[in-house]
Amino acid sequence: MAEFYIDNAARAFRGDPDEGWQATAGFAPAGVDVASLNESADWFDGVKNSRSLIVVRGGRLVYERYFHGSSPQQSNNVHSASKSILQAVYGIALGRGHIPSYDVPIGHYLPAAIAAGGKKAGITIRHLLTMRSGLAWSEDETEYEIEGEDDWIEAILDQPLAATPGTRFHYSTGDTHLLSAVLQAATGATLERYATDYLFTPLGIGHQAWGCDPQGIASGGCNVFLPARALARFGELYLRNGVWNGWQVVPPEAIAFSRTYSGHKEKDPRYQYGALWWLSTVQGHAVQFAWGWGGQYVAVIPSLDLVFSSTQDTTGKPKKVEERELDILAFLDEDILPAVS
Repeated sequence: MAEFYIDNAARAFRGDPDEGWQATAGFAPAGVDVASLNESADWFDGVKNSRSLIVVRGGRLVYERYFHGSSPQQSNNVHSASKSILQAVYGIALGRGHIPSYDVPIGHYLPAAIAAGGKKAGITIRHLLTMRSGLAWSEDETEYEIEGEDDWIEAILDQPLAATPGTRFHYSTGDTHLLSAVLQAATGATLERYATDYLFTPLGIGHQAWGCDPQGIASGGCNVFLPARALARFGELYLRNGVWNGWQVVPPEAIAFSRTYSGHKEKDPRYQYGALWWLSTVQGHAVQFAWGWGGQYVAVIPSLDLVFSSTQDTTGKPKKVEERELDILAFLDEDILPAVS
């Protein structure tokens, strides 16, 4: 049976995680206090499920540590950090003309949206990219229910409307799975295939696995398995405003859209939401970050020319995983930013 959240166990990566990466880890580059980072990494090593910690400064990998048997060859489920990858893919698709606009109703691509009736066919791509479909959703609970359905897209669209589309933020992995289905209908390629051709290959990175539903529609908001350096490189792409090796991989308009505040704040006011990326401010510096369950992060701080990423193991009891999850903003504030200047 297909699963919304597939096996979390790490996998060996079939590829070269060093390909095309300028690594300077191992000596103290200007403006980076490696001794301070070592102290922070030693603390993170004490977290039972820590796996990796990477700092990139000025386009160079200046600090890298792996923990508890992990290595650059280990590929991890980055969970909801996959959503930020999806946002990049949509920016590429719009820039290439493979979708005409973010404001196209999904009923144009998904017959199930029309069949669902009411206002559901009028949900737009933009609504989904900003988590404003209006569809009722409970993370975990709804997902586990849908796993037992034959058609996940129909099951997602069968959820009642809790709000008029476009009017209310509600975090939903269902919204991102609909985005995957729309992309496949619009381009004829699965999200996995499209991302490989237009995002991963230009970046010189690979992925180990990508979950999918019973119809073969790739998971839109989770289940991408990446090595730690690939996650950091993805962050570096956003730091460079979508440019890699002189090539505009992701249009600058898509980067700007990802950083545009959607109007939503979490109960913890440090956390705000853009377009499939989280937003915050640390020590006066704007931060955007991809956040996957259990501690999968890549944070981009343009004003410091800095990318930070970390991963944690997510096997075991969910409550324990969540208790050990790194507080990314506190770690940036107390450990990473003091070590760079």
